Amino acid sequence: MSSSPAFLDPVVLPLIRGDCILDVACGFGRWGCLLRTNYFDCGLSKPPVVDGLDAFAPNVEYVKKLGVYREVWHAELPCSLPRGKYTTILASEVLEHLPLDAVSKALDECEAAAINRVVITTPNWEYLRGGGETFLGTNELEHHLSYVSAAFLKKRGYKIYGAGFGNPRTLSVKIFVRFFRLFGVRNFTIFNSLSWKFPSLGALTVAVKDLKS
Repeated sequence: MSSSPAFLDPVVLPLIRGDCILDVACGFGRWGCLLRTNYFDCGLSKPPVVDGLDAFAPNVEYVKKLGVYREVWHAELPCSLPRGKYTTILASEVLEHLPLDAVSKALDECEAAAINRVVITTPNWEYLRGGGETFLGTNELEHHLSYVSAAFLKKRGYKIYGAGFGNPRTLSVKIFVRFFRLFGVRNFTIFNSLSWKFPSLGALTVAVKDLKS
């Protein structure tokens, strides 16, 4: 994913553990920049070391020039990841871009590479699409090929949270939205915090797995 929605920032940053992070599919470098400027939201006293990888070569070249990543390399998941280096593996808005039969292998690699924690975010509903245009050119890898359910991640040992309000496939969300629109409510971002406690309401699934050290 080239980038991610802003409502993820206050959800994901406090989930980061340790001072050496791998940003899997780093896109335009959003997380690297946030970890440099908002490291205190991670409970850190200084910015962590952040490395990144991405499957779209123009993203890699762009992110290298940002100056916030230690190393950035070109790789397409599922691929081998360095072992024993990274306290947190962050894969935000990544799994949905993979063929379904590659998802388990990609997670295996993330879990084997993480010292402390793996943090995943992915759409909470089936949102398939093709590739598209970015300011760095046409990126066919922007396609969404899979839906990775919260139930699947939970079976792998992940704790499940939600982010953003408004899973369009959830009946309770549809009823909620219709009800509040009767009172003139149009901006439902004020309800984003509900998704943390009630993940089924979320636009995105946030999944966290702690590894034995």
